[in-house]
Amino acid sequence: MNTDIKQAMHVEAGKSFGTSEANENERHWNDDKIDRKNQDPTNHYDKTRMKLNFEIGPDGKVHPLGYQEKSLEVRLQERLTELGWKPFKPDSKIQPNCCAKFIFGGNHDRTLEMAFGTQTVNLEKGADNSHIQRCPEIEQWAKDVYDWCARRYGQENIIGFQVHLDESSPHIHALIVPVGQRAKSGRECVMWSAKFGKSRYEYGHILREMHTSLYEEVGSKYGLERGDSIEGRNVNHLSKRDYIRKLSKDAKQAEKAVKGLQTMIRRLEAQIFRSQSQLEEIEKSLTSGKIALQEYEIQKTRIQKQISEYQSKLEDKAGKLQEKEQELEKMTKNIDRVGRVAQPFRNHKIDFEPPRITGKPPIFGVDKWIEEQNRSIASRFVKIVRQIEELYRKDAEQQIQAVQSNTLLDYRELKWLQQEYARLTDLNNNQTEQMQTFLDQLAEPSVRERIFTIADALIGGQPVAVSSGGGNSDSDLRWDGRRPDEEKEVYRRRCLLYVARIVHNSQKRIMCKKTR
Repeated sequence: MNTDIKQAMHVEAGKSFGTSEANENERHWNDDKIDRKNQDPTNHYDKTRMKLNFEIGPDGKVHPLGYQEKSLEVRLQERLTELGWKPFKPDSKIQPNCCAKFIFGGNHDRTLEMAFGTQTVNLEKGADNSHIQRCPEIEQWAKDVYDWCARRYGQENIIGFQVHLDESSPHIHALIVPVGQRAKSGRECVMWSAKFGKSRYEYGHILREMHTSLYEEVGSKYGLERGDSIEGRNVNHLSKRDYIRKLSKDAKQAEKAVKGLQTMIRRLEAQIFRSQSQLEEIEKSLTSGKIALQEYEIQKTRIQKQISEYQSKLEDKAGKLQEKEQELEKMTKNIDRVGRVAQPFRNHKIDFEPPRITGKPPIFGVDKWIEEQNRSIASRFVKIVRQIEELYRKDAEQQIQAVQSNTLLDYRELKWLQQEYARLTDLNNNQTEQMQTFLDQLAEPSVRERIFTIADALIGGQPVAVSSGGGNSDSDLRWDGRRPDEEKEVYRRRCLLYVARIVHNSQKRIMCKKTR
C-alpha cells in the first residue's frame, strides 16, 4: 500500500463548457459510447460500477448521478445569464474565464477504501463488479467537500458536483462559477480574479491556501494529508516515450545553455585579460613619462572599474554554468534511468556464521571424525550457497518480468498506434473525398440550392422526401436526428454533409437511368 496518503485537488479555468463535457460528467452515455471511450488505453470506465456514481444536489444531499431535469451546460448558462455574463466576440483570440473546473481526489488505496471498504474491486477492463456496494464514508467525504466549496464560492454558484466511482480511483468533478462584486456598482458578476487572483503570483498564493484549508477542514478527518501545491502550472501525465522525448528535448536545451554560458565566460575572461594588459601599458607609460600622473590615475580607475564589472559578470555566469551543468547531468541520468528497464542486481547480505569445528578429535577413529566434520561443513556451506542462489534467482525473475511487461506494453502501444493511424488515414481519405464532392456540388447553383433547402429542413426537424428521378418521391432520408451528446454546430455540419451525399447518390441514379 502507498504510504504517501495525500489529498488531491486540481482546478482549471474554463472559458466554455460544452455538451460533450457535460455528458461525460453526468454519464449521459449509452453502451456504444462507453465502448468507444474504453478503446482509448488511458480510459477505464466500468459499466458494472456506474450505478454507484452519485452527485450532491443543491440541497446538499446525495442523489443519483444526472437526476436533475436540466443538463449541466444548461444550468451553467442560466447562472451566467443571471449574472449578466457576456463573452467577447466569437472571432476574438481571447475569451474571459466563466467557470472553474475542480477535480478532488486523493491517495488511490485510501479513496478506494472510503468508497468500497474491504470489498475486493477488480480494476481490470471488462471485469464484473456488479456485486460491489457503495460505502457511506465516500458519501460523507463528498458532502464535506461540497460544504467546503459552498463556504468559499456560494452554494448557488456550484453548478454541478458529480462523484465518479466507475473509474480507477474515486474522484469528484465540481463545476463552479467564480463570482465577485463590481467596485463601483457593487453588483455581483462573474469575476475570476475575485476568487483566484489577478496575477500568477496571487493565483499561486491562493492555491497554497486552498490546499491548506481543504486539509484542515476535510482531508484531516479522513486520514488524507495536505496535497502538494502546483502553482499555476499545467501538469501533463505523459507516456514513457513522450516522457523520454521531453527529457531529451530539455537536455538539449540545457546543453545549449551550457555551451552559451561557456562562450560568455571565455569572452569575459578575454576582456579581463585585455583590461589587465591595458593597465600594465599605462603603468609603463607613466614610468617612461609618456603620460602625466593625473591622466594615469583617471585611466587606472576606469580600467579597474571595467575589470571589477567583468569579474562580477564572470562570477555570475560561472555560478549559472555550474547550475546548468548539474541540471544537465541530472537530466542525462533521468533519461538513462527511464530508458533502461533492467536494473543491476543488488548486493545481497546474508547473515551466517562461518562453519567451524567445535568438537575435539578423538584418540581413536580420527579419519572417521574428520570425514564427519567435512560432511557437516559441506552441508552448511551448500545451504548458504543455496540461499544466495535463491535471492539472485528471484532478482533474475523480476528482471525478466519487468522486461516482458515493458515489451508487452510497448507492443500494445505500437499496435494501437498502427490501428489509430490506419483509422485516421481512412477517415482523412473519406473526408477529403466527401469534401471534394461537396465542393463540386456547390459549384452548380441548382444543386447548391437543393442541398441547402433540404439541409435546413433536416436541421429544423421536418420530414423530407428526395426525388430519385423517376417522378416518384423516395424517402431516402432516414435521419436519426440530433444525438444527445452532439454540439449544435457539429449537428448542422453533419446534416449538410449527409444531404450532400444523398443528393450525390440521387444524381448518380438519375444518370444510370438515362444511360439505360
